[in-house]
Amino acid sequence: MSTNAKFLELLDVGLNQASIPNGSSLIVAFSGGPDSSALLAGLVNLADHRKLSIVAAHVNHQIRQGSSKNDQDGAQRIAKALGVEFISVTIDVPAIASTKKISIELAARISRYAALADISSARNALGIVTGHNRDDQSETVLLHASRGAGLKGISGMSYNSILKIPDSEVDVRVLRPMLDTPRNECVKFCEEVGIDPIIDDSNGSRDYTRNKIRLDVLPLLNEAIPEASQALARLAKNANSDLEIIDWVVERHLTVARVEPHSYSRVTVSGLPTSLITRMLLKAYESHTGHIQNLERPHISDMVSLLLGHSGTLIKLPNGVDFYVDKDVFGFRSIGEDDCPYPNPISPLAMKFPGATELETGVIVSAEIIDRPKRLETDNSHITYATPDLLSHKLELRNRSNGDRFQPLGMKPQVKLQDFFVGAGVPERWRDRILIVDSEIRIIWIAGYRLAEWAKVLPEHEQVTKFELVGAKGNLGNRSD
Repeated sequence: MSTNAKFLELLDVGLNQASIPNGSSLIVAFSGGPDSSALLAGLVNLADHRKLSIVAAHVNHQIRQGSSKNDQDGAQRIAKALGVEFISVTIDVPAIASTKKISIELAARISRYAALADISSARNALGIVTGHNRDDQSETVLLHASRGAGLKGISGMSYNSILKIPDSEVDVRVLRPMLDTPRNECVKFCEEVGIDPIIDDSNGSRDYTRNKIRLDVLPLLNEAIPEASQALARLAKNANSDLEIIDWVVERHLTVARVEPHSYSRVTVSGLPTSLITRMLLKAYESHTGHIQNLERPHISDMVSLLLGHSGTLIKLPNGVDFYVDKDVFGFRSIGEDDCPYPNPISPLAMKFPGATELETGVIVSAEIIDRPKRLETDNSHITYATPDLLSHKLELRNRSNGDRFQPLGMKPQVKLQDFFVGAGVPERWRDRILIVDSEIRIIWIAGYRLAEWAKVLPEHEQVTKFELVGAKGNLGNRSD
């Protein structure tokens, strides 16, 4: 069998493994290198038989100022010679890396897939096809294994997967039909069909860990253990089969625990095996960021310890993500996201009573005298009822101060406000922003959480003071008064 025929047979089988049906519209991630050039030429050869619609999409990362434009022009020439529509996108990756304070490699990956996702969406394509081959898979497995990865790491790349673009709501399907095709077959195929691919000089640099594995480690391993690369690729397949079962179990538990897109109920994970909790956290992190790059075992261990420990705390994770654990929920948020339902800190200001006090953020705290309702308890933590005698007091709206003490409804002793926050499960990141209704003598209401004992409605009261917090996000407290 000729190299040409062998390569096309492997690619044809790979299209089936990647679940790419006949008649699909595909966006090829096209660098112009040997792998993507062989992929593009191979798809062109199979296009009539499989009725494929193909677009070559090139992303100029502007990393190598001297050659990036030349690479783009070279990729365009190859696509034109193959009769394939060519689209190029230019992105200033170094600037993105500097702004987001992430590595060049991560910035390139995120921006590249974001650009390709836009093209895929605009063309209503099945997904993005990449030139990842069997050698890439072997390198990935070895790299992950050397870092102590579990099944997820050694399962390597999938033929067909959904990638979430970080810091966006975009999901993109990534298709890898050449995971069983050796790199040397790609090179030979390019030679047979007359393609002179672009050679990226950085691939020969040992400044990158993956290049060291490709250039030094794998050749030695193959010399010591013949066909070790193939064995590593088989290991990925075997691990992926086992992982399918585990993922099914993990996803079921995450579905039960999920209360918001990236927030989960703590009570639903209580009592689960630590190993299952670990995998749930990994899956939830991946769901939030779109990948688990740079997330290492110490990060995972810290997340598990935090989840099984005290609430109201958070830790910072790679890729600009915070992991937080509150009293009832835990979850992930990207740096810059604000999950606090309260407005930013305010300067103390006199409250209108009766009347409504509006803050610059549009949040309003109202206080009025109304006839006593039949039921003082309310399921709305934004509302509470207090003694009408507050009319004789001067009310103030503020945030917490050092030394604050508070007598919660139903309790005799006063407690430190800090201790109350801890006991009520108020996230630490919210505490400086919680609104407090104060008087000249004592705190009246921790808005959204608890009324003070001294300000409660008495049996003889025919009227009450109604406090209401309007315009704040979400359900503030864990209970209402």
